[in-house]
Amino acid sequence: MAVPHVAGVAALVKAVHREWSPAAIRSAIMTSAYTVDNTNATIKDQETGLPAAPLDFGAGHINPNKAMNPGLIYDMNVQDYIEFLCGLGYNAKQMRAVLRRSEWSCSSHLTQLNYPSFIASFKSSIDRSSTKSENFTRVVINVGNHTSIYKAVLQVPRGLKIAVEPSTLAFSRKNQQHAFSLRVEIDGNASRVTYGYLKWIDQHSHIVSSPVVIVNN
Repeated sequence: MAVPHVAGVAALVKAVHREWSPAAIRSAIMTSAYTVDNTNATIKDQETGLPAAPLDFGAGHINPNKAMNPGLIYDMNVQDYIEFLCGLGYNAKQMRAVLRRSEWSCSSHLTQLNYPSFIASFKSSIDRSSTKSENFTRVVINVGNHTSIYKAVLQVPRGLKIAVEPSTLAFSRKNQQHAFSLRVEIDGNASRVTYGYLKWIDQHSHIVSSPVVIVNN
């Protein structure tokens, strides 16, 4: 029943925000989701009975009311996807098959999808003293209160380091955009899957949550 529920919530968000793109609606649903049950404990894996993780429940359980007013959104357009496919090294035949068009343009640099979550995959190393890192860049748009100051709050487990720059985003008007970078770093003793959260929190009670997942293969 998960898919019909999400589709229904997406339709409700679209009814309230007619101008929003599918990516904006997805962002609103993901960043406003919650990851605890009615006992305030982390949602559990039904098979094992143990606390689940983002690779199990994604962004979490959807919250329709909060999705209507997410505060910030991570938006994308068609060109963003085209740039991403170019960065993956798709050839002309593959691009035509995916895009269903004969012409497109790509920039000369690799781009990341402006997705409301972060995941990095590393190959495990014999040297336990070594560290691995990856950098991400994202752009958020203020769709909440005109004047808002968001501060980055990080939930970071042992063995994982997360740094956000800048750690404060100040907005003076609606639809204003700000970019930020996020860097993750793990040491050689990190477990196979490690995860934390980046939460942008403002003075108006908006909490914009994104999972940060590291897979150490």
